[in-house]
Amino acid sequence: MPFGDPKFTVVNPSPDVDTCIRSLRFSDYLSAAALSGGTWAYGYTLGKPTRFASANTAMMIGMTAASMLVMQNTRSRLRGYRENAHEVKKYGAWHEQPDLKQLGTTRFPIANGGFSTMTKPPLNWTNYD
Repeated sequence: MPFGDPKFTVVNPSPDVDTCIRSLRFSDYLSAAALSGGTWAYGYTLGKPTRFASANTAMMIGMTAASMLVMQNTRSRLRGYRENAHEVKKYGAWHEQPDLKQLGTTRFPIANGGFSTMTKPPLNWTNYD
């Protein structure tokens, strides 16, 4: 995930897998199918002696990569790091939004206070001796 506060409205700051799967878009399904199909064609093209076994193995690896890519994109949308107007309309905004502030340079966001307390809460040192 990127450093700093999200640039879009936060829908869920900590989405689980079920929430991510329920909020998949058509483009997510399309990208997963394209990646899986592309890796099947790659395995079929390069697997000369055993084409179908190589193609199916490559497709399973591609499906794994596609599922990780889709979950990463969906989680980014729900957390507000990508465009998420559809999710905000469908699920609503989270009750606590980060205060979007940008102080100074963005090179060191923690040192110059570019983080809100929602993204990076202050440390609690009470239980440390």
